[in-house]
Amino acid sequence: MHRVQSVPVEPMTAEAFAPFGTLYLMHERPAGERRTIRWPFECDGRTTVSTIWQPAGGREFTLLERHHDVTQAFVQIDGDPAVVCVAAPTGPQPESIPRPEHVRAFLIPSGVPYAFHRRVWHSLDRFVLGPTGATFVILNTEPNPTQVVDYADGACTLWTDLDADPEPARRRLPGTFGVRFELGL
Repeated sequence: MHRVQSVPVEPMTAEAFAPFGTLYLMHERPAGERRTIRWPFECDGRTTVSTIWQPAGGREFTLLERHHDVTQAFVQIDGDPAVVCVAAPTGPQPESIPRPEHVRAFLIPSGVPYAFHRRVWHSLDRFVLGPTGATFVILNTEPNPTQVVDYADGACTLWTDLDADPEPARRRLPGTFGVRFELGL
């Protein structure tokens, strides 16, 4: 039996999201004048640009992931409103993971790209709230060292490159697990 950790969904504002990343907002839109704002994006490898299709789906999860070498960025280009869950960065050791009660959920604002800080924990999926699904552009890195923790059983998987590592390292983390996260809508 799992303990359910409810994660209330809150608006994704620049201030609320600041501990986890950056919203790429265009603050000034003067009439008749083109503006460009350069936003931070960092990666230790080769930058990749991909699209991700996220079908409409559940509101529960047990997995969180983090990337050490990239400020992974997302741009929703179509579909229904979506939610992403996050937790603050922790130390680089695999055992250094966030407490379940520190996970937060944000409603992604329509048309606003966002980027995670390095080592920010986040849900693998964006949780699409309507029946259609959604498409996201993702700015990432190659190679993409990634850690995934399953809060249901404490399994930890470490990839040297998420897209190319055929045999990631697997281990059990110490501690009590048995947690299932549920969006509090």
